[in-house]
Amino acid sequence: MLEIKETIVKSQPMFKKDLYWQDESTLNKIFRHPDKFDRTDFYLYISSLKNIPGLILPTHLLKDKDIYGYQLPFIPDAKNIDELLISDLKNNDVLQIIKSMFQAIEEIHQYFIFGDVKNSNILIKDDNAYFIDWDFGKRLDSTEDIFVYYYLFLNKYIIPHTKLEDNIKVFISALSLYYGQNLEKCLANNNILVLLEILNYINANPYLIYYLEHLIDLVKNKEQDTQFKFSELIAYLDLPSSKEKERLVRIMPH
Repeated sequence: MLEIKETIVKSQPMFKKDLYWQDESTLNKIFRHPDKFDRTDFYLYISSLKNIPGLILPTHLLKDKDIYGYQLPFIPDAKNIDELLISDLKNNDVLQIIKSMFQAIEEIHQYFIFGDVKNSNILIKDDNAYFIDWDFGKRLDSTEDIFVYYYLFLNKYIIPHTKLEDNIKVFISALSLYYGQNLEKCLANNNILVLLEILNYINANPYLIYYLEHLIDLVKNKEQDTQFKFSELIAYLDLPSSKEKERLVRIMPH
């Protein structure tokens, strides 16, 4: 751990949105947790992990009196999914990106529940996905109820922070890239059945519908920590037709 004063980090003129560029290759990230959460054990656990494909791990934890942040390597020329969606995806292999996202979350789930899966926490570089900002994750045996950026519902039931919730959110981020539309924004704090209605309306690839229905069935049966494999899905995906995309644009809220 690096002994460094929190006030020094926050006083830097380039400190913005909990991030501070220490140099061209290193970032400092500051945690934002309510005082009631003591997550020291989890941070130490994450800091002990090595070489998880698709996950950006900390190089050091930052410590003042308590652990309050971490250093991570900066990935030049990477864009998160939100940034990609407002740019031109024509130069990207979207199916390769989606495959990389699915592989990364399967690797992560061998060690912990990511917890705060969202478009802005998935970086893309050279058509490969990297998950960042693991701050709101938890160990596989944890019963903590951790704050996340957005919640998903099945009717009035809040889908809890489990591997299953991670998988559904990765699926939503993948679909956002697949169709070039921000489905996460549409579905944040919404009923997951809305996504099923959308896919049926636009006559989506039946395998997408099948996999979403399967995820929904797992939620209904409260099989929250089932290790869900997406590897078969990629083999059945082609890029969506222009008509499919047009139907989605018509149904998306403006």
